[in-house]
Parts: sequence; structure tokens; C-alpha cells
Amino acid sequence: MGKVYDHIPADLITWALQQHVFWVATAPLSANGHVNLSPKGVSGTFHVVNQNKVWYEDLTGSGVETISHLRENKRITIMFNAFEGGPRILRLFGTGTVHEFGTTEYEALLPQDQRNPGSRAVIVVDVDRVGSSCGYAVPFYTYAGPRDTLANWVMKLEHKDREQADREPGTTGPGGLVAYWKKTNLKSIDGIPGLESAPASGVTPLSFEKEKEILARAGNRKAQPTADQVVRVAESRGAGEHVRLLLAFVVGIVVATFYGEFSVLAGESLGKLGLLSV
Repeated sequence: MGKVYDHIPADLITWALQQHVFWVATAPLSANGHVNLSPKGVSGTFHVVNQNKVWYEDLTGSGVETISHLRENKRITIMFNAFEGGPRILRLFGTGTVHEFGTTEYEALLPQDQRNPGSRAVIVVDVDRVGSSCGYAVPFYTYAGPRDTLANWVMKLEHKDREQADREPGTTGPGGLVAYWKKTNLKSIDGIPGLESAPASGVTPLSFEKEKEILARAGNRKAQPTADQVVRVAESRGAGEHVRLLLAFVVGIVVATFYGEFSVLAGESLGKLGLLSV
């Protein structure tokens, strides 16, 4: 049965912080506007301030729907669901505030040495309603590990901005992260304003400490086989075993045939010599 709270219970906070993915839903006011639902899954990006306030680090993407919708109407819902263990769904309903990269509010929550590569904003949510329900129909999924594709991509963009800033302080480079924001993150698909201050802040994106963690993690993964690699090795071993059995079978037929022909020839020869009687 579902339960409703006016705050996030302590046990649900603990559970939520253990999950590897959460979902963010927003919508424009227009009846013709597009409802948005975004998955979030980078470890350590979701934070709980207290039982009625949470925030998460918003990373660069090809769209800017959540930020645009919050600028227009502030409505937001965050959802967690269990993929392992007992079934559970947790929804946090509230109002959201956007603090863009380069602002003092952003820096207070995410100093440059703590931000993830590509981080463009902090989304603070004041939670006024909490819903907990069963999630009996959600299937089991096993967590295999983080995906670093986004981080590797935006790190290259940030490096271009840093190279330009080294040559000319206060500027960012063509093809860098800030240029990407200007190209794709200024408006939602419905034309609602998105990023405003971040592209014009003049602050150079830095994420050295997080980059070290990501590169170290990638190095460890090279040393440790992934789940897919283990499966492929097992499959190849199974195929190899089948090949060996087939070869043994073929060799057996050849040997048996050769031995049969040899026995017939030997018998005929011995018979001619009178050494073998039939």
C-alpha cells in the first residue's frame, strides 16, 4: 500500500542514497508543451540537506528541459525505484531552483575541485510531499558499474576551454564546453529559456580531482574483466570444448577406419602366408 508523508523519513533517505539511478520529471505550463523525464545516474550527485530539502548536480546534456521548466514554473518530481532487494518506489514532489555554474550559490555547494566534468548547474528541491509505494511490477536488474562515456566526452571539451584560458584568461575556446552550452543549452525544445549565466560567466570549467577518479576507475576496469567479457570468455571456452569434442570424434572415426582397413590387409597377408587360419 502507498504511504504519503510531509517529509522524507530517515529510513527512506538511507535507502535513496544507496540507489544507482533516479529519475527527474518536469513539464511546461503550456498544454501543448512537452513533458520531460530524465534519468540520472552518476554516483555522488544526489544530496540530502534535510528531510525537506535535497539537491543534485546537473550534468551537461544535449537538452536543457529540466532547467527550462524550473525557470518557468518550478514544478519537479524526483523518483527512485528498487532494482535489487525488496520492491519500492519513492517520489519526492516539490519546487526546484536552478543555480548555474559560475554563480556564488553553485560554488557554495560545488567548489571547482568537487564538481564532476560537464557539471552545468545545481538543482535544489524543496520537498513538500513524499510518496512511497510498492513497485511490485518493477523487474530485477543487476548493477554492473558506472558508465564514463559522458565524463570522457565533456573532459575533452573542458580541456579545450582550459587551453584557451591559459592563452587568454577569462576566455573559452571554440569547440569547448561553454561553446556547447551556447549551441544546445540555451532553450528547451518548446523555446523556454534554459542556461543563462553559465555560458557568460567567464569562469573556466575545472574538474581535476574528479578527472583523476574517473581515469583511475577506467584503469581499474582495464585490469578487471567486465561482466560482458566474462560471458564472452565462458562462451568461447564452451565453443572450444565443442570443437575439441568434434575433433576427437573425427579422429576416432579416422583411426577406426584406418585400423579396420589395416586389419583386413593384415589378415589377407597372413592368410596367404598360411599363418592365419579362418
